[in-house]
Order: sequence, then structure tokens, then C-alpha cells
Amino acid sequence: MRRVETGESHSGEISLDLFQGGVFKTKAYLVESLKVVAEGMERLRVSQVEPIHICTGYILSKAREALIEEGYTVEGVKIVGPTQELAEREFLKSLVRLGIGDMTIVASMRSFNSFLAWVHENLEERERFVKTGWTSWPRLREGRAPQ
Repeated sequence: MRRVETGESHSGEISLDLFQGGVFKTKAYLVESLKVVAEGMERLRVSQVEPIHICTGYILSKAREALIEEGYTVEGVKIVGPTQELAEREFLKSLVRLGIGDMTIVASMRSFNSFLAWVHENLEERERFVKTGWTSWPRLREGRAPQ
């Protein structure tokens, strides 16, 4: 989350556990993303008169709904520029914290296919970094391309 006018920002993480196995089907990651947004709204002291631009991605759907219900003016947008750069940087830092590699390594495997190839190099150890709750995971686990 980034306040464009001042450059202030807030970020949070959603546990990998919420994307794996049967837990994924409960969509608890949506509730967790709402918590991250709520923490950011409080930390940045966002008032209801400020317009909120929020990513149109599914993971923020509960956050968008909740903000609208609370009376905020919310516009779903494609995140670009400095805000996208902040999100990318925070994502890479989270991968480093998880032990996937240093910043150079994680930056080099930003595409889905390069990350999947990295997972397959040591599947038993690295599968824990994958959204195993996806219905496509069994096929991808076997090395078959996405359809």
C-alpha cells in the first residue's frame, strides 16, 4: 500500500500455508489480505475523504468490498509505476526472507515458468513454496505445461 502524495507505504505478508492444500479452498488468504489492508489504512491514518485506488486482483476483493461498505470511495485500478515497483520489491524481499535465495537469485526467476523450473530442481524440498491448493498443481507437479 502506498500513499502517492507523500510516498508513505505499508506492506504485509500472507502466510504460504493459506495457499496450500485444503486450506486454499477456504479462501482464508482473502481474509488475511483484508487484515493487511486494514493495518495499512490504520497505520497511514487514511481518512474516508481520501479516494482509494486498489488493485483489481482477486486477492484484494474482500478488501475492496470492506472499504466500500465502510464508506470509502474505492476505485479498482491496474497498479503501475512507483506503487508497482514497491510491490515487486517487497515481494522479492519476502522470497529472500523465506530462504529461496538472495535478491539476485529471486529477481532472476520472476516468471512463472522459471520459478516452476526452480521448484522442480528439488521438488520434495521446494514444493512448500507453491500454491498446492490450485487445481492445476497436480498436473504442474508432474511437469506438464499449464493449459
